[in-house]
Amino acid sequence: MANVDPSLVSRVLRDDPRGFASAETRERIRAAAEEIGYRANAAARGLRNDRTMTLGLLLPGFTSPVYSAIAHGVEERANEHGYGLVLGTHAAGDPHETISSMLMHGSVDALLVSSGRIEDESLRQLVTRVPQSVVLVNRQVRGVAASVVLRDADASAVAVRHLAQLGHRRICAVMGPQTLDTMVRRRRGFVRECAALGVDASVVELPDRDRTAGFDGTMRALERRPTPTAIVAATFPMAVGVLAALHQRGIAVPREMSVVSLHDDDLANFLVPPMTAVWLPAERLGAEAVDLALTLVNGGRPRRVVVPDEPHVVRRESTAQV
Repeated sequence: MANVDPSLVSRVLRDDPRGFASAETRERIRAAAEEIGYRANAAARGLRNDRTMTLGLLLPGFTSPVYSAIAHGVEERANEHGYGLVLGTHAAGDPHETISSMLMHGSVDALLVSSGRIEDESLRQLVTRVPQSVVLVNRQVRGVAASVVLRDADASAVAVRHLAQLGHRRICAVMGPQTLDTMVRRRRGFVRECAALGVDASVVELPDRDRTAGFDGTMRALERRPTPTAIVAATFPMAVGVLAALHQRGIAVPREMSVVSLHDDDLANFLVPPMTAVWLPAERLGAEAVDLALTLVNGGRPRRVVVPDEPHVVRRESTAQV
């Protein structure tokens, strides 16, 4: 229909720089493709370059809005590159074994791991067996060179500065386990900023990062003397648990206690009161992970990527002047 060689059609529709053609020819090719409803066949392309054109993404679940955002960012960027996506969670069975097996047997070209439930040593062994194929998302592990993370320490610091500007001088952080480097960085940023601003800091560490952990951590924080006037929750689900615990104890938010969540979500607008949160670029985190994975697939070097977007406070009604 376009009256050109099939190889030129292929290159133009893939935006291949080797597809030398005038603007008029390119438009004619795209118009022909649109008219007949043509879509590139990823499987056929994979046969030519010995790839599956599929990525694997491993998540601990979808209970946290951050994982949904990461998955959305991964899916959109993968689609831009013509890649499909296989999702695995810890909802049932042992899916990380399943997806790891798929990687070992060539069913996916690369595996993106956004889960803190897989032991560091297991990840190191996987990378040793299939180098250039594993990217850690929102996590770092010694011995695994390819990772994409956020400015976690800065996020905690932003939360502390917001509360300090409201006059709070006793702030407690409800954190997840220090076996996860994400929590290590968030705790470090919290403690460092409190020290810099002359704020009395306390930290409650929990073995998990879910709503129950936030609830239990708040109960422990309320036992501290003197009692804090504000709480920073290390994750959005933890922040939901914090609000529930304060409600159960009859502590008014924000009149008697201010609460800030690290990570934001639209659900924050529907909590009582609406939750003040520190925004972090979770969707871009997923997109950057795909870019790094495809760099590895194409023979590039693994590296550590820190998403540069600056965290900032989304002010709602869970924080107030002391």
